[in-house]
Amino acid sequence: MGKTKKLIELDDKAIEILEKQAKLQKRSLKNYIEYTLEDTAARFSEPSEAYKTMMDDMIKRDEEGSLKTTSVAEVLARYGRKL
Repeated sequence: MGKTKKLIELDDKAIEILEKQAKLQKRSLKNYIEYTLEDTAARFSEPSEAYKTMMDDMIKRDEEGSLKTTSVAEVLARYGRKL
């Protein structure tokens, strides 16, 4: 996948906030902004074909009554934890 350069303008307060967040993650401001934007864009993207296939299979198994599910409470109890 290629890369494209874009010039963006942010107010000083936004830059100050982003710089603090970047430092907390031990990133440069540029890297932090790029990472944050790419992560946000990925959330808007469509699920992969593998994920769609897996979900279609789970929906089919649920409709057939063959999908086995475990509640959060059961999983926590299995590991000696509580809600």
